[in-house]
Amino acid sequence: MGFLERRREARVLCVLGVGEINGHTCPDAYLVDISSIGAQLETGRSLAIGEAVEFDLPQMAGAPEEKGAYHFAGRVVWVKETVPHPKRYRIGLSFFAPFGDTTKVLAQFRYRLV
Repeated sequence: MGFLERRREARVLCVLGVGEINGHTCPDAYLVDISSIGAQLETGRSLAIGEAVEFDLPQMAGAPEEKGAYHFAGRVVWVKETVPHPKRYRIGLSFFAPFGDTTKVLAQFRYRLV
């Protein structure tokens, strides 16, 4: 039995601190994978399916105060609770517009990957 890949685009695994989602501080939020058409977040705050999501990553890994260098906007397509204590959620996002700089973003943050 083989594994059936459902994704249209391959995602690149990463662990990058997001800090804010929809303007709310989320110090425990991480981008855990990304492609040109979507991403996956892990956070302690659940979001609703269909909810619009926006977050930024700074352009330089050493300058987290620099907001908006890479802006991501999309919609929640699935939510999965991970561990009951403390509660964590994996959130699948579909971007509103394709994001072509995935490789460039990950190269900028290579020293922040866990």
